[in-house]
Amino acid sequence: MTYLKKIIATLSLSITALLVVFVLQYNSGAKTTEEAMTIAGLSALEVLYEKKTEEGSILLYRVPGEEQISLAFLDRSFSGYEYIDGSIQYETTILEEQAGLTYVTLRQSDDIPYTIYAGVTKNPDLFEVLVTEPTFSIAHSAKIFESAVEGTYIWMAYSPDFTGDNFSLIGLSEAGDIIGHLEHDGTTLTIHSIDPSEAQ
Repeated sequence: MTYLKKIIATLSLSITALLVVFVLQYNSGAKTTEEAMTIAGLSALEVLYEKKTEEGSILLYRVPGEEQISLAFLDRSFSGYEYIDGSIQYETTILEEQAGLTYVTLRQSDDIPYTIYAGVTKNPDLFEVLVTEPTFSIAHSAKIFESAVEGTYIWMAYSPDFTGDNFSLIGLSEAGDIIGHLEHDGTTLTIHSIDPSEAQ
């Protein structure tokens, strides 16, 4: 009888230990996207927008004092958030001056369920951005909205149908005038200059 009690006590302790390990393992993840970014070594950042999706969170952010915008995808699970991947677009001020808009892309992968396009502007006249790829019969429209930072506007579009390889971005005013246009063929970025007098 004593031998049986020892076996039961040992089994109970083993099961309790396994449960403790399980709870610690699955509750040790980052509780917020900012915490997950810090764990990934990306702590000095200014989040412009966070889009929560069924699969995780998309962060559009920048590093204060640097000429860049960045996208990151973070997985969300029972254990919390985990940084998966990101991308950076440099020299955004020059790009906006020349093309009328900025962009950054993060391509779909085994760990990211869709390709993401996004951009930042200070131009309050930019109303929407049309995203097209060669296989599209119709452009995807991304409306402009104010970010978490006053006076900074952003746009974002994401879809599993996007490839991010070959695309065109057209920025429109509310009246439908083209105020920004660029194309990327997979290797070369082409900027289509817009005459401001034609966009009036």
